[in-house]
Amino acid sequence: MKKTKLKKSFKRLIYIIIVISLFLSIGIYSTIKIKKQKEYENTYEYKLITIGYNETDTKDIINTFKDKELEFLLNNEVNDNYLKLTKEKYFIYDKFYSYLDYLNNKNISLRDVIERVNTNTNNEYYSISYDTDISKNELMLVNKYYHLDENYTPLNLVTIPTTYAWGDYGSQKVTKDTYDAFLKLWNASHDNGFYLMVSSSYRTYQKQQEVYDAYRKSQGEDYADSIAARPGYSEHQTGYSLDIFEKGYVQKDFQNSDSYEWLKNNAHKYGFIERYPMDKEEITGYNFESWHYRYVGVDVATYIYNNNITFDEYYTYFVN
Repeated sequence: MKKTKLKKSFKRLIYIIIVISLFLSIGIYSTIKIKKQKEYENTYEYKLITIGYNETDTKDIINTFKDKELEFLLNNEVNDNYLKLTKEKYFIYDKFYSYLDYLNNKNISLRDVIERVNTNTNNEYYSISYDTDISKNELMLVNKYYHLDENYTPLNLVTIPTTYAWGDYGSQKVTKDTYDAFLKLWNASHDNGFYLMVSSSYRTYQKQQEVYDAYRKSQGEDYADSIAARPGYSEHQTGYSLDIFEKGYVQKDFQNSDSYEWLKNNAHKYGFIERYPMDKEEITGYNFESWHYRYVGVDVATYIYNNNITFDEYYTYFVN
């Protein structure tokens, strides 16, 4: 009888222990779950989803943005353009807020936003000015925002013989790398039945002043700025630029020539780019110039040609 009572008491004790353990487990589990939920609620993932971003975009955003930008997103309404901007080719992270600022003020595509901000053309021409980094050599940038000192003269200037250039001997000069590449270009074009000639090459700061002032005095500053660089802002001062024509063609007709078509489609093989191409005027700051070519090296020229971008765009994304 006693054994039966003891057995029942023991079973009851076991049951009580099991019930208590179950309640304790549930309590511990609930505590852990609540703690994890609170921790999750403090994550960017939870906060972004809460304000309206979907799970896929949220993961992309977290993988793309740093804390400062994530806080910015949380403090602003959901906007698909924030993430779309980062997926645009040539997006530069440090320019994110500049992209947004320009996007808010212009009704243009995201691609155009990236293009304009990267090339500084979200600013008026000549409104900001940077010293050209001459250590970049053939990849130095000179445009309406980057300028050269009035005393800058390129190293290793060589004379282009009159066989390949108009004017008196010694009047046309470029850097040796540019000249060597031009000879290869000239020979290839000649093999295809063309006879290319250089009409303009290296210009001093002072010479560019004369060129610009002549346009400005005759047709006004707006016209001068559309067709010529202000002194210090001309690529010709680098020694890497050439104005190239076919014998027998004048400037206005060259773009309709077979030699121009050949040059446009083959110059990159020898390290040259069409510096001011058609339909890129708002990026380069200049009207289309079928004759103006710039030496940048074969690899860079080939990339620019294959991707249909300007040197201004290339410089910002890959060089600067």
